[in-house]
Amino acid sequence: MFRDAAIVVTALVLMYVSTNITPVSLETVVSGEMMSNVLSFFGIDARLTTAQNIVLSLQNTFAVLGIVFLAGAFWATLKIREVHHAEHEKYEPVHHEKTVEKQAIAQWQVILDHVNSENPAEWKLAILEADNILNEVLDDQGYLGTTVADKLKTMSSTRISSYNEVWDAHRLRNQIAHGGAIDMELTQKMARNAVSQFGNAFKELGYL
Repeated sequence: MFRDAAIVVTALVLMYVSTNITPVSLETVVSGEMMSNVLSFFGIDARLTTAQNIVLSLQNTFAVLGIVFLAGAFWATLKIREVHHAEHEKYEPVHHEKTVEKQAIAQWQVILDHVNSENPAEWKLAILEADNILNEVLDDQGYLGTTVADKLKTMSSTRISSYNEVWDAHRLRNQIAHGGAIDMELTQKMARNAVSQFGNAFKELGYL
């Protein structure tokens, strides 16, 4: 809209100049005819010296050129903004997706580091953190419910082939979170198996 307005203004200025002002030439500048016509148009006595006519003619010419230049600069600015906006829309989603992917990989690596640690407390932490990620993934995909169990119940058992596995991993998480006897019996093998079950579900759900 602004670009079209700038073009219209420029065209009107040029039409006005060509219709009401004597074209600039060596003859009209020397004779002062151009500025005489301009001043007469505005009702001003045009009895000026040739030097004054030359100066005023140049001022008038530069003023018109300035208007044309400003209109062109305005149009160019709008065009640059349009291109920048188009490029931003084209590449921003890709950038966002890559950022999310990197964050997911980083989070998963932290869980793997926990489960591969020699510290049993970190094995439990790996399972708890994996279950938290599962909760976020289910939220993002529109599964409703207050708890992870509620959300898994709303998912079709055929949605992912690891459906039963992720249920087993979640149940183990609940035993750890609620401080059951499993606290004393959790082995690294059990923890790694649960993390693997979470990982299979994450791959099928598109998180990894």
